[in-house]
Amino acid sequence: AGQACQVSRRQERSKGGEFYNMAAAAASANAMNQATRKRHEAARRMQEEEHKIFKLMRKYDRSQDGKLDKKEFGDLMQEVNEGVRPSSEEIAYIYQVADREGKGDMDGTLDLEEVKSAIGSWRAYLQNKSQIDEAFKKYDQDGSGKLEFDDLKKLLTDLNDGTPPSDKEVQEVMDKADGKDGQFQGGAIVW
Repeated sequence: AGQACQVSRRQERSKGGEFYNMAAAAASANAMNQATRKRHEAARRMQEEEHKIFKLMRKYDRSQDGKLDKKEFGDLMQEVNEGVRPSSEEIAYIYQVADREGKGDMDGTLDLEEVKSAIGSWRAYLQNKSQIDEAFKKYDQDGSGKLEFDDLKKLLTDLNDGTPPSDKEVQEVMDKADGKDGQFQGGAIVW
């Protein structure tokens, strides 16, 4: 009778193990389904966003050549920014940076890919604007709205948790941000 009891307990544990394995497999499948749903939802949102940008591009592309000039881009950005027109400096800067993206043609107009990049940059800028302004003011010693090379290096060190960038990295940031007068303007921090 004692051996029969031990066999019965082993069978129960085995059945319990099977139940555990089935429950674990079901939980794993559920987690995978949730992850798949999230990926599909993200892809759907991205497609919707791209369609919205495409429609905006068509709306403001007055010449219907698939490209926006600076005026058309400013009008588009006003709509993207919920009716508030970004400053002329913000428009000019994001336009300049976006024209370097895409095909890299820097032709003075923005194609669809460049507009997508510009809108993404604009949104990143808006999300971080208060921190950017605060950090920038700390290093803009003369209040000119621009940073000299050494000031920019200090700012980048601060943003990099105390690790200083190389002079080459600072120069690359400066070149991308402005590149004309050897100074870095505040709005250029996120681009």
